[in-house]
Amino acid sequence: MTASRWIVFWIVIIPALPVQAMSRRVAISAGSFFAAAVRCEEQHLITSGQVDDVLRALDPYLSKSDKANMAAGHARGAKDLQVFVEAEKKWVSFMPDATSCYRVQGVLDDYRAQLGE
Repeated sequence: MTASRWIVFWIVIIPALPVQAMSRRVAISAGSFFAAAVRCEEQHLITSGQVDDVLRALDPYLSKSDKANMAAGHARGAKDLQVFVEAEKKWVSFMPDATSCYRVQGVLDDYRAQLGE
């Protein structure tokens, strides 16, 4: 997956957080991203525990439908080792390696900055 896919994905999500619920596809994409981030943590390619920290900080900004759709995206992403790229409207394989997890870390860092963490 190219870095530009992650950037487009997060530019769509981050500004929408304090304003309104995410679209179903964006929330599914976010959930699948967090499943990928957990895989990076499990493989010790990024620091463990930060996904939970970001999700905890994000929680007040999520609607019930956001949470349900993110859970669905997380479940499928974890099961199939894929992420949903909302801009392309398709699931793509995700294999945790140094390069992809470096990108994941960058997105987590952006989230923390947006959330004031």
